[in-house]
Amino acid sequence: MQLTRPDLARILDRSAAERPTAELGWLDAPPARARVLRERVVLGPDATVDDVADALFGWRIHRGAGLVIVPSGPADVGVTVVQAVRAGSLWFAAPCRVIDVVRTPDETGFTYATLPHHPETGVESFRVLRDGDRLVFEIHAVTRHDFWGSRILPRVAHRVQDRVTRGYLDAAGLSPGTRPGSP
Repeated sequence: MQLTRPDLARILDRSAAERPTAELGWLDAPPARARVLRERVVLGPDATVDDVADALFGWRIHRGAGLVIVPSGPADVGVTVVQAVRAGSLWFAAPCRVIDVVRTPDETGFTYATLPHHPETGVESFRVLRDGDRLVFEIHAVTRHDFWGSRILPRVAHRVQDRVTRGYLDAAGLSPGTRPGSP
């Protein structure tokens, strides 16, 4: 937490050798006192798996959610990303590592886990899924408060997480090729 925008490139360099603080298994078996969040949005009739996946793997959905990000590359297993979000007059940096990638005709996406110095400990999964004849974008997160500020003010931490999640959902719905009438 700081008053000025964090140096994300420096944090990315520092985070390169760090190990994730949570495991993929948290999505199926959340630890005690974890917050489980699962949200989804039905994408427009012109949405394609490829368009939304390109926006997701290229980090455009994260940028579209209002995050400032510096990734070490397109989303793939082992890629590190540092995100920054502003809450009031404070900035929070959140380093993560991609730990799982899925690419099938009916499900495409990735999961990342938090790294040390992230305000939370947890995992978050982003998926583009076929649901019958519809295409949906789904977020599934399991987190625990790690930062002293989020432990003292959990409602504020939840509001920030909810705001960013809504941003992801909105950005997925506005990805190229997902707007009604787009080519």
